Order: sequence, then C-alpha cells, then structure tokens
Amino acid sequence: MPKVTVKGLTETVKMLENIEKDTDSILEAALKKGGGIVTDTMRSELNQLKTSDEYQGGDGKRYCKPEEKKGLLEALGYTPVKMNGSKFDINTGFDGYNSNVTKKYPKGHANQMIANSINKGTSFMIAQPFINRTRNKAKTEAVNGMQEELDKEIKRLTK
Repeated sequence: MPKVTVKGLTETVKMLENIEKDTDSILEAALKKGGGIVTDTMRSELNQLKTSDEYQGGDGKRYCKPEEKKGLLEALGYTPVKMNGSKFDINTGFDGYNSNVTKKYPKGHANQMIANSINKGTSFMIAQPFINRTRNKAKTEAVNGMQEELDKEIKRLTK
C-alpha cells in the first residue's frame, strides 16, 4: 500500500471521499492491468505450441494444426471489466470461430473448443496444457501488477 500522510481530520475525510468516488475506475484500471498480463503470458504460451498436420507415433495422435494455432492467436483477448453483483470481473480467452469451415461447422470451429482440445487433448490430438501453464506463470505477476496499479491510482487521488 502507498504511504499517505494526512495532517487533519478534514484532509482525511476529503481523501477518503476521493478514493470512494473513484473506486470503480481504480478497480477497472487494476483489472485491465492484470488482464493484459495474463493475455500476454497466454500469447507467449500459444506461440510455443507444437504444430503438425501429420499424425505422430503409433497412437494415431497429432499436435494442433498450424491454422488452429493461428486462429487462437488472432482470437485471444480479454473482456471489458464487468460488475457482477458486488464483484468486478475480467476474463481472458478466445472469441469467435477459426477459418476451418466444414459441412458440420459452416462458421468454422469455435476457438474455445479448439483451445480446450489442445489444452486437454483428444482421442486424436496430443495434449499441450498451455492454459494451465499460463495460470501458473501469470498468477503472481498479474496480482503484483494489479497491486501496483491500485497503489498508483490511490497515490494519484491522495495528492
């Protein structure tokens, strides 16, 4: 927490009123900072995915296809900050469909489905748990980044 020096009761009340008035914007800025960190970490993990169009080994499985990886990189992002009851939410993930249009999937494959298939594996795809790695790598950095942003915003309001 930033150190704040207050000389009297009037100044303390005014400082707290400023912080309370801007609570939503302070929290939104902190969550955007955390969402950006998680998204950047996930992009790095996606770039490291192995790809192949051919099946590997005798088990009949393959890595994700290059176009599946490309579709996920293009669809990656985070949602706007939303108020959900008494808490604020932001989500990192994939939106839309990839370019692999088939008779069964006339809009293309859903990027969320592809991400889940790559992360957990399927009967025909080798698991590459990039979501788990993202969570493990980004958690501390995102929390620290959000704390820094909160401190910065509070310091700005208490000057």
